[in-house]
Amino acid sequence: MVKAKVKFLALALAICLLAACAPSQQAIQAAISQTQTAWTPIQTQTPYSTQTAYPTQTAYPTQTKAIVTQVFVWTPTNQNSDSSCKPITGMDYSNNSNIAIRLQAYVLGLPGVKSVSYVYPERLYSNSLSESFHVSYTDANDGKGYSKRYIVYVAEFGWKNAVFSIDGQCWIDPPH
Repeated sequence: MVKAKVKFLALALAICLLAACAPSQQAIQAAISQTQTAWTPIQTQTPYSTQTAYPTQTAYPTQTKAIVTQVFVWTPTNQNSDSSCKPITGMDYSNNSNIAIRLQAYVLGLPGVKSVSYVYPERLYSNSLSESFHVSYTDANDGKGYSKRYIVYVAEFGWKNAVFSIDGQCWIDPPH
């Protein structure tokens, strides 16, 4: 009961304050008349008369040579007969050092490879263990340096351990 009386008194006090702070009738009338004065339209200039358009002679369009380009789209296919797709055996996924050592040995065993110089790992995602490995090697035929590229998926985020050859577009150790 006391709470109801307090609420009623607070409501009555708020209504009294609003009524006391309201502007008088004369102030409202003055504001309305000033607003109407501000909205009085201002006369504008009438537009100039327009002139009649006369036809002109337009030159015929010129013929330009069309430039034709030819686009070739090459889509890599799975070349299982390619030496880049020879299956890898004994892959150890326990850490990246073991993966790098096994990929070096794998590339050294491919035909036409004279020597392997280094392995460059590159993280695929900042929060994952999976990496892209670039294995640099020297070709036995021409003595030039080349690189084989692999994506190594480590068992995380629902993935399974696997190695994908980017060059051969094939799994050399498919997901098991």
